[in-house]
Amino acid sequence: MRRMLRGRRSRGPLWDSYLLRSIASDLDAYVAQRESEWHMLLQSLVQYRSVFEEEHAVIEFVSDRVARLGLEAVRVPHTRARLQTLRRAQPPFSDVPGRCSLVVRVPGRGGGRSLAFNTHLDIVPEGDRSQWAHPPFAGDVDGGFLYGRGAMDDKAGVAIALAVLETMTHMPVPLKGDLVFHFVLEDETTGNGTLLCLDAGHRADAAIIIDGTRADRAIDAHAGQLAFSIDVTGRPASVSVSHMGINAADVLARLVARLADEVTTLNETRLPPWTQFPSPFQLVTMSLSANGSALTVPDRAAAECYMTFPPPWTLAIARDFLHQTTTAFARERSLPAPPELRFDRFSAEPVASSSSSVSECLAAAIAAQGMEPVAVGPSTGTSDMRHFADAGIPCLLYGPGAGFNPHRHDEHYRLEDLGRMVKVFVATAQGLCGSL
Repeated sequence: MRRMLRGRRSRGPLWDSYLLRSIASDLDAYVAQRESEWHMLLQSLVQYRSVFEEEHAVIEFVSDRVARLGLEAVRVPHTRARLQTLRRAQPPFSDVPGRCSLVVRVPGRGGGRSLAFNTHLDIVPEGDRSQWAHPPFAGDVDGGFLYGRGAMDDKAGVAIALAVLETMTHMPVPLKGDLVFHFVLEDETTGNGTLLCLDAGHRADAAIIIDGTRADRAIDAHAGQLAFSIDVTGRPASVSVSHMGINAADVLARLVARLADEVTTLNETRLPPWTQFPSPFQLVTMSLSANGSALTVPDRAAAECYMTFPPPWTLAIARDFLHQTTTAFARERSLPAPPELRFDRFSAEPVASSSSSVSECLAAAIAAQGMEPVAVGPSTGTSDMRHFADAGIPCLLYGPGAGFNPHRHDEHYRLEDLGRMVKVFVATAQGLCGSL
């Protein structure tokens, strides 16, 4: 049937309608047949502890899975030398050999738009394993949910992308445009995987990132992100006469509290559509540390902080705000040396994607599944969307469906959503790439 459909020209609207109904029926049957196998695929993916610089095993697993479909997974190496030439690359640059993102292209018949599906292979660390009711890398299934680090973020997205890839190679779903699949590293750290894939020419006319949302919401914009550090120098003194010194730990604690309060106040200025969030302006203290000799007031202290901000703010405005607030604080306290701000960590400008074409095709696919309409809007988080936007590629972040506790203990994913998402993404590809 696949050869017949690919070789037959349309005989008019009624014939096209018949073919679409036939394809949809075959798709439903194929997904029903394969769904339990895809659940086991997700279970296998979760069992890989693919944290930063330890992704080699999951790369080989996905590459082998692609090869079994008769396709080639092109390797896009992550090397310091290449990253140092890219203006948008973020530190840290790893020197661990053999690390790479993967790209798979399924050629279309021609004459249609191309679509990229982007997912990430890396995960955040599991944290304190004693806090997990289910072991973080066992892939336990309980009550229809699969538990484990990365189950939602983003091994479910990877499993869905592999299932869509399999479906497109086995089912009579003829597309005019190409499909491109990105399986990237470093979404959770730098975003360099997607950047490298696009730089290597693995582009498309539109993109969907399968990561970070449930079935009722899609994301087309992100707030700005700024990680930074603060170093404070005090003056040592014996703890018995602490008033003669300047306690760097105390100064730093008061400074970060001041910064957090000032940033929170900025939420009174937020503009639509960011008014749907109570606090798109956020400042989080990630760590505080201080050093001093025994029984001596600490004279060195350091903090790691993370700030988010919506447009019209930019990174330049955010950095200037932090500098001004810190300078005013130092002046008020007559500090011997002003606190030092260092902006050598992750940063990203606010980003918005012109994704109407993707949204329309996705909405039609969701309606065909009888699902509730999806709300499309911004997020205070971040993703690799910024790289697609920089490349002029319309992009939407959607899926993998109902999941809970990403980045926390007992992360889990609702398995019944996996097959439904596969059908949604196949139908979206049909609509955007052209199927007849």
